Amino acid sequence: MFSTLKRSLKPLLLKTYNSRNNKFSKDFINSNRERIVERNQLVTSLPGEKILVLAPHVDDDMIGCGGAILKYLKEGKEVHIAYLTTGQKNGRSGLNEKQIVEERKKEALLVADCIGIPESNLHFFNSRDSELLYTDITFELNNILQNYQIDTIFFPSIIDTHIDHYATSKKLLAVFNKSQVTVQNMTLMMYEVQSPISPLFSNTILDITNEFKLKSKLLKYYRSQQTNFYFLPIMNRLNGLVIKENRMAEVFIKTNLKSYMKFIEENFNTDDIYVNLKENLIAHRDHRNTIDTYNNVQKFKWDLLQL
Repeated sequence: MFSTLKRSLKPLLLKTYNSRNNKFSKDFINSNRERIVERNQLVTSLPGEKILVLAPHVDDDMIGCGGAILKYLKEGKEVHIAYLTTGQKNGRSGLNEKQIVEERKKEALLVADCIGIPESNLHFFNSRDSELLYTDITFELNNILQNYQIDTIFFPSIIDTHIDHYATSKKLLAVFNKSQVTVQNMTLMMYEVQSPISPLFSNTILDITNEFKLKSKLLKYYRSQQTNFYFLPIMNRLNGLVIKENRMAEVFIKTNLKSYMKFIEENFNTDDIYVNLKENLIAHRDHRNTIDTYNNVQKFKWDLLQL
Protein backbone atom coordinates (compact mmCIF):
# COMPACT_ATOMS: atom_id res chain seq x y z
CA MET A 1 0.00 0.00 0.00
CA PHE A 2 2.81 2.39 0.91
CA SER A 3 4.66 1.69 -2.37
CA THR A 4 1.44 2.32 -4.34
CA LEU A 5 0.94 5.65 -2.59
CA LYS A 6 4.59 6.57 -3.22
CA ARG A 7 4.23 5.83 -6.96
CA SER A 8 1.04 7.87 -7.20
CA LEU A 9 2.67 10.86 -5.49
CA LYS A 10 5.89 10.71 -7.57
CA PRO A 11 4.57 12.70 -10.59
CA LEU A 12 3.31 15.44 -8.26
CA LEU A 13 6.61 15.55 -6.37
CA LEU A 14 8.58 15.63 -9.62
CA LYS A 15 6.47 18.51 -10.92
CA THR A 16 6.99 20.40 -7.67
CA TYR A 17 10.75 19.86 -7.75
CA ASN A 18 10.98 20.82 -11.42
CA SER A 19 9.03 24.02 -10.86
CA ARG A 20 11.21 24.91 -7.89
CA ASN A 21 14.44 24.10 -9.73
CA ASN A 22 13.44 26.03 -12.85
CA LYS A 23 12.86 29.13 -10.75
CA PHE A 24 16.13 28.60 -8.88
CA SER A 25 18.07 28.13 -12.14
CA LYS A 26 16.73 31.36 -13.62
CA ASP A 27 17.48 33.26 -10.42
CA PHE A 28 20.96 31.69 -10.25
CA ILE A 29 21.82 32.87 -13.76
CA ASN A 30 20.10 36.25 -13.64
CA SER A 31 21.54 37.26 -10.27
CA ASN A 32 25.05 36.44 -11.53
CA ARG A 33 24.60 37.38 -15.20
CA GLU A 34 27.06 40.26 -15.22
CA ARG A 35 29.86 38.11 -13.82
CA ILE A 36 28.90 35.17 -16.05
CA VAL A 37 28.86 37.21 -19.27
CA GLU A 38 32.13 38.88 -18.36
CA ARG A 39 33.86 35.53 -17.78
CA ASN A 40 32.44 33.44 -20.59
CA GLN A 41 32.66 33.15 -24.34
CA LEU A 42 29.45 31.78 -25.89
CA VAL A 43 30.31 29.43 -28.76
CA THR A 44 28.76 26.90 -31.12
CA SER A 45 32.03 25.04 -31.81
CA LEU A 46 35.33 24.45 -30.04
CA PRO A 47 39.00 24.53 -31.10
CA GLY A 48 41.00 21.47 -32.01
CA GLU A 49 41.61 19.00 -34.82
CA LYS A 50 42.82 15.97 -32.83
CA ILE A 51 40.94 15.59 -29.60
CA LEU A 52 41.62 13.43 -26.54
CA VAL A 53 38.88 13.04 -23.94
CA LEU A 54 40.07 11.69 -20.61
CA ALA A 55 37.26 9.82 -18.85
CA PRO A 56 38.09 8.38 -15.43
CA HIS A 57 35.10 6.06 -15.92
CA VAL A 58 32.97 4.94 -18.83
CA ASP A 59 30.16 7.55 -19.10
CA ASP A 60 32.10 10.56 -17.72
CA ASP A 61 32.95 11.53 -21.29
CA MET A 62 29.31 11.65 -22.40
CA ILE A 63 28.16 13.38 -19.21
CA GLY A 64 30.75 16.15 -19.30
CA CYS A 65 31.40 16.75 -22.98
CA GLY A 66 29.10 14.51 -25.01
CA GLY A 67 27.73 17.47 -26.93
CA ALA A 68 31.25 18.67 -27.74
CA ILE A 69 32.20 15.16 -28.93
CA LEU A 70 29.18 15.05 -31.25
CA LYS A 71 30.04 18.47 -32.68
CA TYR A 72 33.65 17.46 -33.34
CA LEU A 73 32.49 14.34 -35.15
CA LYS A 74 30.07 16.36 -37.30
CA GLU A 75 32.99 18.57 -38.25
CA GLY A 76 35.08 15.57 -39.25
CA LYS A 77 37.57 15.99 -36.41
CA GLU A 78 39.55 13.08 -34.93
CA VAL A 79 38.30 12.11 -31.46
CA HIS A 80 40.05 9.72 -29.06
CA ILE A 81 38.71 8.68 -25.67
CA ALA A 82 40.87 7.24 -22.90
CA TYR A 83 39.03 5.40 -20.11
CA LEU A 84 41.44 5.64 -17.23
CA THR A 85 39.94 3.08 -14.83
CA THR A 86 38.14 -0.21 -15.22
CA GLY A 87 35.15 1.07 -13.25
CA GLN A 88 34.83 -2.19 -11.39
CA LYS A 89 33.23 -0.65 -8.28
CA ASN A 90 30.10 0.83 -9.81
CA GLY A 91 27.63 -1.45 -11.48
CA ARG A 92 24.27 -3.19 -11.20
CA SER A 93 23.80 -5.45 -8.22
CA GLY A 94 24.30 -9.12 -8.96
CA LEU A 95 27.40 -8.60 -11.09
CA ASN A 96 30.91 -9.43 -9.93
CA GLU A 97 33.83 -7.10 -10.66
CA LYS A 98 34.90 -8.90 -13.83
CA GLN A 99 31.37 -8.76 -15.22
CA ILE A 100 31.06 -5.05 -14.43
CA VAL A 101 34.35 -4.28 -16.20
CA GLU A 102 33.32 -6.28 -19.27
CA GLU A 103 29.87 -4.70 -19.38
CA ARG A 104 31.17 -1.16 -19.08
CA LYS A 105 33.67 -1.76 -21.88
CA LYS A 106 30.88 -3.10 -24.11
CA GLU A 107 28.84 0.00 -23.35
CA ALA A 108 31.71 2.29 -24.35
CA LEU A 109 32.19 0.36 -27.58
CA LEU A 110 28.46 0.51 -28.34
CA VAL A 111 28.26 4.27 -27.83
CA ALA A 112 31.37 4.79 -29.97
CA ASP A 113 29.94 2.64 -32.75
CA CYS A 114 26.66 4.58 -32.67
CA ILE A 115 28.38 7.91 -33.24
CA GLY A 116 31.18 6.80 -35.53
CA ILE A 117 34.27 6.71 -33.33
CA PRO A 118 36.53 3.85 -34.49
CA GLU A 119 37.32 1.20 -31.90
CA SER A 120 41.00 1.97 -32.46
CA ASN A 121 40.34 5.46 -31.02
CA LEU A 122 39.20 4.05 -27.69
CA HIS A 123 41.94 3.43 -25.14
CA PHE A 124 41.15 1.31 -22.07
CA PHE A 125 43.55 1.63 -19.13
CA ASN A 126 43.82 -0.91 -16.33
CA SER A 127 43.74 1.35 -13.27
CA ARG A 128 41.21 0.25 -10.67
CA ASP A 129 38.23 2.42 -9.83
CA SER A 130 39.05 4.84 -6.95
CA GLU A 131 42.76 3.95 -7.14
CA LEU A 132 43.84 6.15 -10.07
CA LEU A 133 45.70 8.58 -7.84
CA TYR A 134 48.05 5.79 -6.81
CA THR A 135 48.56 4.30 -10.30
CA ASP A 136 51.25 5.39 -12.74
CA ILE A 137 49.75 5.97 -16.20
CA THR A 138 52.36 8.46 -17.42
CA PHE A 139 53.77 6.16 -20.11
CA GLU A 140 50.36 5.25 -21.58
CA LEU A 141 49.11 8.83 -21.60
CA ASN A 142 52.29 10.19 -23.10
CA ASN A 143 52.16 7.58 -25.87
CA ILE A 144 48.64 8.64 -26.88
CA LEU A 145 49.59 12.33 -26.92
CA GLN A 146 52.63 11.72 -29.07
CA ASN A 147 51.39 8.93 -31.35
CA TYR A 148 48.20 10.76 -32.33
CA GLN A 149 49.56 14.32 -32.17
CA ILE A 150 46.77 15.42 -29.86
CA ASP A 151 46.18 19.18 -29.77
CA THR A 152 43.17 19.43 -27.41
CA ILE A 153 42.54 17.55 -24.15
CA PHE A 154 39.26 17.32 -22.24
CA PHE A 155 39.30 16.18 -18.61
CA PRO A 156 37.04 16.47 -15.53
CA SER A 157 37.09 19.36 -13.15
CA ILE A 158 39.75 18.88 -10.50
CA ILE A 159 37.18 19.95 -7.90
CA ASP A 160 34.68 17.11 -8.12
CA THR A 161 33.24 14.57 -5.72
CA HIS A 162 35.07 11.49 -7.06
CA ILE A 163 38.75 11.12 -6.28
CA ASP A 164 39.46 9.66 -9.75
CA HIS A 165 38.29 12.94 -11.31
CA TYR A 166 40.77 14.82 -9.18
CA ALA A 167 43.43 12.20 -9.91
CA THR A 168 43.05 12.74 -13.67
CA SER A 169 44.41 16.27 -13.27
CA LYS A 170 47.35 15.04 -11.24
CA LYS A 171 48.14 12.38 -13.85
CA LEU A 172 48.06 15.00 -16.57
CA LEU A 173 50.43 17.10 -14.53
CA ALA A 174 52.86 14.19 -14.31
CA VAL A 175 52.84 13.87 -18.11
CA PHE A 176 53.32 17.61 -18.55
CA ASN A 177 56.26 17.67 -16.17
CA LYS A 178 57.90 14.91 -18.19
CA SER A 179 57.08 16.09 -21.73
CA GLN A 180 56.49 19.83 -21.72
CA VAL A 181 57.92 20.25 -25.22
CA THR A 182 55.30 17.84 -26.56
CA VAL A 183 52.30 19.41 -24.88
CA GLN A 184 53.15 23.06 -24.34
CA ASN A 185 50.88 24.29 -27.15
CA MET A 186 47.87 22.12 -26.33
CA THR A 187 44.45 23.49 -25.45
CA LEU A 188 43.10 22.14 -22.17
CA MET A 189 39.34 21.92 -21.55
CA MET A 190 38.09 21.09 -18.06
CA TYR A 191 34.53 19.70 -18.02
CA GLU A 192 31.92 19.33 -15.26
CA VAL A 193 30.50 16.09 -13.96
CA GLN A 194 28.50 15.82 -10.72
CA SER A 195 29.86 18.74 -8.76
CA PRO A 196 29.18 21.44 -11.36
CA ILE A 197 31.65 24.00 -12.60
CA SER A 198 28.57 26.11 -13.42
CA PRO A 199 28.65 29.26 -15.59
CA LEU A 200 30.00 31.11 -12.53
CA PHE A 201 33.42 29.52 -12.96
CA SER A 202 33.52 28.41 -16.60
CA ASN A 203 34.96 30.60 -19.33
CA THR A 204 33.46 28.79 -22.33
CA ILE A 205 29.79 27.92 -22.86
CA LEU A 206 29.00 25.59 -25.75
CA ASP A 207 25.47 25.53 -27.19
CA ILE A 208 24.54 21.84 -27.55
CA THR A 209 20.80 22.28 -28.10
CA ASN A 210 20.93 20.41 -31.41
CA GLU A 211 23.05 17.62 -29.92
CA PHE A 212 21.29 17.17 -26.60
CA LYS A 213 18.63 14.71 -27.76
CA LEU A 214 21.26 12.28 -29.06
CA LYS A 215 23.45 12.85 -26.01
CA SER A 216 20.54 11.88 -23.76
CA LYS A 217 19.79 8.81 -25.85
CA LEU A 218 23.40 7.62 -25.66
CA LEU A 219 23.41 7.87 -21.87
CA LYS A 220 20.69 5.19 -21.80
CA TYR A 221 23.21 2.70 -23.19
CA TYR A 222 25.09 2.76 -19.87
CA ARG A 223 22.76 0.17 -18.40
CA SER A 224 25.32 -1.11 -15.93
CA GLN A 225 25.08 2.10 -13.93
CA GLN A 226 22.90 2.62 -10.88
CA THR A 227 21.80 6.07 -12.03
CA ASN A 228 19.28 7.46 -14.48
CA PHE A 229 21.38 10.61 -15.05
CA TYR A 230 18.49 12.82 -13.90
CA PHE A 231 20.98 15.54 -12.96
CA LEU A 232 22.24 15.99 -16.51
CA PRO A 233 19.33 17.78 -18.23
CA ILE A 234 19.02 20.03 -15.17
CA MET A 235 22.69 20.95 -15.44
CA ASN A 236 22.73 21.46 -19.22
CA ARG A 237 19.47 23.44 -19.07
CA LEU A 238 20.81 25.76 -16.36
CA ASN A 239 23.94 26.34 -18.45
CA GLY A 240 21.78 27.05 -21.49
CA LEU A 241 19.89 29.84 -19.73
CA VAL A 242 22.97 32.01 -20.21
CA ILE A 243 22.31 31.83 -23.95
CA LYS A 244 18.52 31.88 -24.06
CA GLU A 245 15.44 30.20 -22.61
CA ASN A 246 15.12 26.52 -23.62
CA ARG A 247 18.73 26.19 -24.79
CA MET A 248 21.04 23.39 -23.62
CA ALA A 249 24.75 23.93 -23.02
CA GLU A 250 27.95 22.42 -21.71
CA VAL A 251 30.43 24.57 -19.82
CA PHE A 252 34.20 24.31 -19.77
CA ILE A 253 37.25 25.96 -18.33
CA LYS A 254 39.52 26.50 -21.32
CA THR A 255 43.16 27.03 -20.41
CA ASN A 256 46.74 26.32 -21.43
CA LEU A 257 49.63 24.40 -19.97
CA LYS A 258 51.32 27.31 -18.22
CA SER A 259 48.15 28.58 -16.52
CA TYR A 260 47.05 25.08 -15.61
CA MET A 261 50.34 24.13 -13.96
CA LYS A 262 50.38 27.39 -12.01
CA PHE A 263 46.83 26.75 -10.80
CA ILE A 264 47.70 23.24 -9.58
CA GLU A 265 50.84 24.41 -7.83
CA GLU A 266 49.03 27.26 -6.07
CA ASN A 267 45.88 25.40 -5.04
CA PHE A 268 46.58 21.65 -4.98
CA ASN A 269 50.25 21.18 -4.24
CA THR A 270 49.28 18.35 -1.86
CA ASP A 271 46.49 15.79 -2.17
CA ASP A 272 45.32 16.56 1.37
CA ILE A 273 43.95 19.89 0.14
CA TYR A 274 41.59 18.07 -2.21
CA VAL A 275 40.67 15.43 0.37
CA ASN A 276 39.66 18.11 2.87
CA LEU A 277 37.69 20.04 0.23
CA LYS A 278 35.97 16.90 -1.03
CA GLU A 279 34.36 16.36 2.36
CA ASN A 280 32.37 19.56 1.83
CA LEU A 281 31.25 18.97 -1.76
CA ILE A 282 27.77 17.74 -2.71
CA ALA A 283 27.27 15.48 -5.73
CA HIS A 284 24.37 16.50 -7.95
CA ARG A 285 22.18 13.38 -8.06
CA ASP A 286 18.81 14.54 -9.37
CA HIS A 287 16.06 17.16 -9.05
CA ARG A 288 15.87 16.63 -5.28
CA ASN A 289 19.24 18.18 -4.44
CA THR A 290 19.81 20.63 -7.31
CA ILE A 291 19.49 23.74 -5.14
CA ASP A 292 21.77 22.35 -2.43
CA THR A 293 24.34 21.39 -5.06
CA TYR A 294 24.56 24.80 -6.71
CA ASN A 295 24.55 26.65 -3.39
CA ASN A 296 27.40 24.33 -2.40
CA VAL A 297 29.27 25.26 -5.58
CA GLN A 298 29.04 28.96 -4.74
CA LYS A 299 30.14 28.39 -1.17
CA PHE A 300 33.17 26.16 -1.74
CA LYS A 301 34.46 27.08 -5.18
CA TRP A 302 34.32 30.86 -5.13
CA ASP A 303 38.04 31.35 -4.56
CA LEU A 304 39.04 28.46 -6.81
CA LEU A 305 38.67 27.65 -10.52
CA GLN A 306 39.94 31.11 -11.46
CA LEU A 307 41.90 29.87 -14.46
